[in-house]
Amino acid sequence: MDTITDIAKTSLAEVLSALAQAKMKVGSIADADGTYSVTYEPSPSSSDGASLSSTLPTAPPVANMDSPSPPVAGAPGAFVHARAIAPKTILYTDAEGRDEIREGGSRSWRNCNAGNIRKGDFSINCGAIGDDGSFAIFPDEETGKAAIIALLRTATYIKLTLKEAIFRYAPPSENNSEAYAQFIHSKTGIALNAVLSSLKMDDFRKIARFIQIVEGWKPGIIRSNAPPAPLMSTAIGVASSAASATQDWMMIARREAALPVRERSQWPDPGENPRILNYFRVSAPWFEVAGGDEVDWCAAFVNYCLVSSGHMGTDHPGARSFFWNKKKQFLVLKEPKPGAIAVRRYAPFSDPDWATGNGHVGFVVSWTSTTVTLLGGNQSNTVCEKTFPRLEKNGNTKESEFVRFLMPVIV
Repeated sequence: MDTITDIAKTSLAEVLSALAQAKMKVGSIADADGTYSVTYEPSPSSSDGASLSSTLPTAPPVANMDSPSPPVAGAPGAFVHARAIAPKTILYTDAEGRDEIREGGSRSWRNCNAGNIRKGDFSINCGAIGDDGSFAIFPDEETGKAAIIALLRTATYIKLTLKEAIFRYAPPSENNSEAYAQFIHSKTGIALNAVLSSLKMDDFRKIARFIQIVEGWKPGIIRSNAPPAPLMSTAIGVASSAASATQDWMMIARREAALPVRERSQWPDPGENPRILNYFRVSAPWFEVAGGDEVDWCAAFVNYCLVSSGHMGTDHPGARSFFWNKKKQFLVLKEPKPGAIAVRRYAPFSDPDWATGNGHVGFVVSWTSTTVTLLGGNQSNTVCEKTFPRLEKNGNTKESEFVRFLMPVIV
């Protein structure tokens, strides 16, 4: 266990509150001549020793992600999951599936990480709900600041002077540590040779506040995760010139299809094609590809093309998620159009919401009255063009059918 010593009686409650917020388990509280010492360790349930990026969960972090039902109405509540979805763009999601985007601004602001604390076990124990690849993402600014204080009060820092602590926190190999320390000293009035264990909780709050400034906190834009304008006119039902000009997802799909066969195809066991696995990581990073590249990956491919070209995907590995169209990021078409997303459903058809079950999805290349040709992934285990019947029956039993043609909207 780690130990915090020399805690004044008036600060004890705040220390215990900070430890609780950081998801630490208190071992003991000892009174030593008017001051207190507290031992603590990570709560058993708060970390399994793995960082968020080292493993992908088998279930979505928010149950609504795997449901055809839209999130409940209203503003988002406390966020429980966050991830980068584009350069300088973080998507935050609450427990009901409601979300919002932080875009632009500084990295520390986008991540609600005032101290630019790196991802890992410590940040998870302090309440991080994701990472951007290198740095932790916290659910709100207060939690991010509390993580700075929790870090400075660990055994690694608590016996250091303020200057030594800043040099450890922001090493000279990456920062102007001397200027950093002088700024904190000048703004807080705390001596550079003051040992952190001698400071009061209010001193730590001051240090955290000015660390936030040095780390470059700069607000950007907070907006809803919804497309602002459709590419298509529902009145005329045809692709607008804007739609034709923005089908950059098709450029990516064609680029993938032009790769050598081995690079764009499923590999025989025990091999796994890393390119296919990356489709899942980009489009639905919460989904663990337990079956490797043999898992149905048509939806992962379509989502990869959309997300990589700056458009909204479904954040789900199944073809049915396009049918759900939960965020209205796709306009439903009456007929296929070049570059449109075609969704094919397999039997059974008893559930009108298609909450579970298999299907296929790809991009429309051409069509007739009875067939649709798609450019897609997992078509004969590769990325290629393939023609499918619009309706497939076995006697009087329907086995498959195209149930949606969709066009992405401008994001």
